[in-house]
Amino acid sequence: MVVLVIAVVAFWALNNATHDTPTTDESVDYQHSVAEIQQAGAPLQVVYPRTLPKGWTATSADYTPQSGLGTRPTWSLGVLTSHHSFVGLRLESAPLTSLVSTYIDKDASSDGQVTLKTPVGSTWSTYSDAGGDHGYAEEIGDYVLLVYGSADKADMTSFMTSLTTDPLPRS
Repeated sequence: MVVLVIAVVAFWALNNATHDTPTTDESVDYQHSVAEIQQAGAPLQVVYPRTLPKGWTATSADYTPQSGLGTRPTWSLGVLTSHHSFVGLRLESAPLTSLVSTYIDKDASSDGQVTLKTPVGSTWSTYSDAGGDHGYAEEIGDYVLLVYGSADKADMTSFMTSLTTDPLPRS
């Protein structure tokens, strides 16, 4: 039995030593998703970053269309920074308190407002939690745009200033 265990461990070690393990995070083409949503004539004006800084990776892009049950469409985007911190974007017709509780923390504190001129807004409500997560919220029509995550405030600001609703070319 001991010989068998040693053989399995040796095989595992040799296999891992001779095969490259991917070190990159799986990425998604969020701009392709945005273009499809825009071309479909969705009742939601999608907010997205024009580009991501070098080393940043979009890891999720999710659109939920309007359902026959009266729910309104939602859009979310998840991004990892070059430091592997998370930045999320959520656009939803829901109460701000509900979004903050869901995406930042149920005990998140309101930190007032900050003026940050971006293509989609200029006066953002700010939130944080005890674990170091931050969030910035802006009302856009009947929707709330929430930018949140574990990234530092400089990375969050960089992300927010790149946001746009500009139409993308047909793919």
